[in-house]
Amino acid sequence: MNGIGSSTGATETFADEIPADEEQQAAGKFNKHEIYLELRRRICLLDYQPGSRLNERELASEFGVSRTPLRTVLQRLEYDGLIVSQHGNGTAVTTIDLSSMRDIYIVRMRLMDAMAESTPNLVTDEIIENIQDLDRECRSLMGTKDKRTFAEIIMRLHQILHGLCSNGPLRDFNDILFFQSARFWFLLLEKMDFEQQVEDLLDELRMILRSLELRDVRLVATIHKSHLAIVVSRLDAMERGLSLPEK
Repeated sequence: MNGIGSSTGATETFADEIPADEEQQAAGKFNKHEIYLELRRRICLLDYQPGSRLNERELASEFGVSRTPLRTVLQRLEYDGLIVSQHGNGTAVTTIDLSSMRDIYIVRMRLMDAMAESTPNLVTDEIIENIQDLDRECRSLMGTKDKRTFAEIIMRLHQILHGLCSNGPLRDFNDILFFQSARFWFLLLEKMDFEQQVEDLLDELRMILRSLELRDVRLVATIHKSHLAIVVSRLDAMERGLSLPEK
């Protein structure tokens, strides 16, 4: 099974609501929070494609839990807008269109304005080192077509930026919107110049690193908003029927 991601603000709330079962963990099984993170990760990385169906029985068997706790996890994923359950039709990964994705990115840009105005969390040396690690990993993608690693880097960058904000409601909402939109953006990578996407991400990482070294989280939010604006411009071009460069 793919690695289980670390928790973020919204998922910490979920974990608090549904505490881990110590006996279950001792038996080598997964708690609800871990299952939630893993299924969300798979959906975002397109291991489960939009429209694909999730089999409750198979998932419960894989994670070593009954179907009751699994359904609690699926309810949270449905609340996040990542899956939909329909009576008689089972559970399926949601789809998203270009227009809806653009709307999500616009809201995410506005949330970066709110982040800039919020009291930030402390910028630590560890955070700076994590950005440096992402920069090195991103550089290693040049000359490759490793879209999965690229997507994982973006997810890790989101977690770092997410942790810089002390505003709980803002963190929760931004987290939900990120996972709703990122999977569709990863799907669009097939139509784009991959090396250009890597170069764009490297530019963003460099600027974020400089801002963090200055301990200026407001500037970090502004930089990320600019990067999101570039994505919106590309989506607009696609809606107008303009061709994007392909590899």
